[in-house]
Amino acid sequence: MGSGPRAGLGELALPELQPGSSIMPGKVNPVIPEATLMACARVMGNDTTMTIAGASGSFELNVMLPVMGQTIVESLTLIGNTSRVMADKVIAGLSANVEHNEQLAMSSSAIVTAINSFIGYEAAGAVAKEALREKKTIRETVISRGHVAAGEITEEELDAALDVLSMARAGRS
Repeated sequence: MGSGPRAGLGELALPELQPGSSIMPGKVNPVIPEATLMACARVMGNDTTMTIAGASGSFELNVMLPVMGQTIVESLTLIGNTSRVMADKVIAGLSANVEHNEQLAMSSSAIVTAINSFIGYEAAGAVAKEALREKKTIRETVISRGHVAAGEITEEELDAALDVLSMARAGRS
Protein backbone atom coordinates (compact mmCIF):
# COMPACT_ATOMS: atom_id res chain seq x y z
CA MET A 1 0.00 0.00 0.00
CA GLY A 2 3.00 2.29 0.26
CA SER A 3 4.08 2.13 -3.38
CA GLY A 4 2.51 5.58 -4.03
CA PRO A 5 3.20 8.32 -4.66
CA ARG A 6 -0.51 8.98 -4.15
CA ALA A 7 -1.74 5.47 -3.42
CA GLY A 8 -2.38 3.79 -0.10
CA LEU A 9 -2.29 5.61 3.20
CA GLY A 10 1.07 7.30 2.61
CA GLU A 11 2.23 6.36 6.09
CA LEU A 12 5.46 4.64 5.00
CA ALA A 13 8.07 5.17 2.31
CA LEU A 14 9.62 2.03 0.85
CA PRO A 15 13.25 2.12 -0.24
CA GLU A 16 13.62 2.30 -4.02
CA LEU A 17 15.19 -0.96 -5.19
CA GLN A 18 14.44 -0.76 -8.90
CA PRO A 19 13.05 1.84 -11.30
CA GLY A 20 9.34 2.48 -10.82
CA SER A 21 6.80 3.00 -13.54
CA SER A 22 7.47 5.25 -16.52
CA ILE A 23 3.86 6.44 -16.52
CA MET A 24 3.69 6.87 -12.72
CA PRO A 25 6.66 8.98 -11.61
CA GLY A 26 7.52 8.48 -7.95
CA LYS A 27 6.00 4.99 -7.77
CA VAL A 28 8.13 2.50 -5.86
CA ASN A 29 7.58 -1.12 -6.82
CA PRO A 30 7.37 -3.28 -3.66
CA VAL A 31 9.39 -6.11 -5.22
CA ILE A 32 10.83 -7.58 -2.00
CA PRO A 33 7.48 -7.64 -0.13
CA GLU A 34 5.95 -9.27 -3.22
CA ALA A 35 8.72 -11.87 -3.34
CA THR A 36 8.17 -12.48 0.38
CA LEU A 37 4.50 -13.20 -0.29
CA MET A 38 5.50 -15.70 -2.99
CA ALA A 39 7.88 -17.45 -0.60
CA CYS A 40 5.11 -17.59 2.02
CA ALA A 41 2.74 -19.12 -0.54
CA ARG A 42 5.33 -21.82 -1.26
CA VAL A 43 5.80 -22.53 2.46
CA MET A 44 2.03 -22.82 2.88
CA GLY A 45 2.00 -25.31 0.03
CA ASN A 46 4.81 -27.20 1.74
CA ASP A 47 2.73 -27.26 4.91
CA THR A 48 -0.02 -29.03 2.98
CA THR A 49 2.56 -31.51 1.67
CA MET A 50 3.77 -32.12 5.25
CA THR A 51 0.21 -32.65 6.48
CA ILE A 52 -0.59 -35.20 3.79
CA ALA A 53 2.78 -36.92 4.19
CA GLY A 54 2.44 -37.06 7.96
CA ALA A 55 -1.00 -38.62 7.67
CA SER A 56 0.24 -41.25 5.23
CA GLY A 57 2.11 -43.39 7.69
CA SER A 58 1.05 -46.90 8.56
CA PHE A 59 1.88 -48.13 12.03
CA GLU A 60 5.36 -46.76 12.75
CA LEU A 61 6.45 -46.74 9.13
CA ASN A 62 6.10 -43.70 6.93
CA VAL A 63 7.39 -43.94 3.39
CA MET A 64 6.86 -40.18 3.05
CA LEU A 65 9.82 -39.24 5.30
CA PRO A 66 12.02 -38.14 2.36
CA VAL A 67 9.45 -35.66 1.07
CA MET A 68 8.83 -34.47 4.62
CA GLY A 69 12.54 -33.84 5.13
CA GLN A 70 12.86 -32.07 1.80
CA THR A 71 9.86 -29.79 2.41
CA ILE A 72 10.94 -28.79 5.93
CA VAL A 73 14.45 -27.93 4.71
CA GLU A 74 13.03 -26.01 1.74
CA SER A 75 10.58 -24.11 3.96
CA LEU A 76 13.22 -23.18 6.54
CA THR A 77 15.62 -22.06 3.81
CA LEU A 78 12.94 -19.98 2.05
CA ILE A 79 11.73 -18.28 5.22
CA GLY A 80 15.27 -17.70 6.52
CA ASN A 81 16.55 -16.20 3.27
CA THR A 82 13.39 -14.17 2.67
CA SER A 83 13.46 -12.78 6.21
CA ARG A 84 17.09 -11.75 5.82
CA VAL A 85 16.47 -10.01 2.48
CA MET A 86 13.30 -8.33 3.78
CA ALA A 87 15.18 -7.04 6.85
CA ASP A 88 18.22 -5.82 4.90
CA LYS A 89 16.56 -4.39 1.79
CA VAL A 90 13.18 -3.18 3.05
CA ILE A 91 12.85 -2.81 6.81
CA ALA A 92 16.29 -1.19 7.24
CA GLY A 93 15.39 1.43 4.62
CA LEU A 94 11.76 1.91 5.58
CA SER A 95 10.85 5.40 6.73
CA ALA A 96 7.71 6.69 8.36
CA ASN A 97 6.00 9.86 7.21
CA VAL A 98 5.76 11.19 10.77
CA GLU A 99 3.96 14.43 9.93
CA HIS A 100 1.33 12.68 7.80
CA ASN A 101 0.88 9.91 10.40
CA GLU A 102 0.33 12.50 13.11
CA GLN A 103 -2.28 14.21 10.93
CA LEU A 104 -4.04 10.88 10.37
CA ALA A 105 -4.03 10.08 14.10
CA MET A 106 -5.24 13.55 15.13
CA SER A 107 -8.03 13.35 12.54
CA SER A 108 -9.27 9.94 13.64
CA SER A 109 -12.88 9.93 14.80
CA ALA A 110 -11.95 7.35 17.42
CA ILE A 111 -10.06 9.84 19.58
CA VAL A 112 -13.13 12.03 20.08
CA THR A 113 -14.30 9.72 22.87
CA ALA A 114 -11.50 11.17 25.03
CA ILE A 115 -13.36 14.47 25.24
CA ASN A 116 -16.85 13.08 25.93
CA SER A 117 -16.59 13.88 29.63
CA PHE A 118 -15.78 17.52 28.85
CA ILE A 119 -18.23 18.45 26.09
CA GLY A 120 -20.74 15.60 26.23
CA TYR A 121 -21.51 12.66 23.99
CA GLU A 122 -23.76 14.49 21.51
CA ALA A 123 -21.32 17.38 21.02
CA ALA A 124 -18.39 14.96 20.65
CA GLY A 125 -20.33 13.10 17.97
CA ALA A 126 -20.95 16.37 16.14
CA VAL A 127 -17.23 17.19 16.39
CA ALA A 128 -16.31 13.83 14.85
CA LYS A 129 -18.75 14.29 11.97
CA GLU A 130 -17.61 17.83 11.24
CA ALA A 131 -13.92 16.95 11.44
CA LEU A 132 -14.46 14.17 8.92
CA ARG A 133 -16.56 16.33 6.61
CA GLU A 134 -14.22 19.35 6.78
CA LYS A 135 -11.00 17.25 6.73
CA LYS A 136 -9.79 18.86 9.96
CA THR A 137 -8.30 17.43 13.14
CA ILE A 138 -10.47 16.77 16.17
CA ARG A 139 -8.59 19.49 18.07
CA GLU A 140 -9.15 22.09 15.34
CA THR A 141 -12.83 21.23 15.22
CA VAL A 142 -13.33 21.43 18.99
CA ILE A 143 -11.79 24.90 18.97
CA SER A 144 -13.64 26.12 15.87
CA ARG A 145 -16.98 24.92 17.30
CA GLY A 146 -16.39 27.16 20.34
CA HIS A 147 -16.05 24.53 23.07
CA VAL A 148 -12.82 26.12 24.37
CA ALA A 149 -14.22 29.66 24.15
CA ALA A 150 -17.34 28.52 26.03
CA GLY A 151 -15.14 27.20 28.85
CA GLU A 152 -16.29 23.59 28.46
CA ILE A 153 -12.67 22.48 28.04
CA THR A 154 -9.35 24.32 28.21
CA GLU A 155 -6.68 23.98 25.53
CA GLU A 156 -4.46 22.23 28.08
CA GLU A 157 -7.20 19.71 28.88
CA LEU A 158 -7.88 19.27 25.18
CA ASP A 159 -4.20 18.60 24.42
CA ALA A 160 -3.92 16.15 27.31
CA ALA A 161 -7.12 14.32 26.33
CA LEU A 162 -6.11 14.09 22.65
CA ASP A 163 -2.51 12.95 23.28
CA VAL A 164 -2.50 10.06 20.80
CA LEU A 165 0.94 8.84 21.90
CA SER A 166 -0.37 8.40 25.45
CA MET A 167 -3.41 6.61 24.05
CA ALA A 168 -1.14 4.23 22.14
CA ARG A 169 0.84 3.47 25.31
CA ALA A 170 -2.23 2.94 27.51
CA GLY A 171 -2.24 -0.46 29.17
CA ARG A 172 1.40 -1.15 28.37
CA SER A 173 3.88 -1.89 31.10
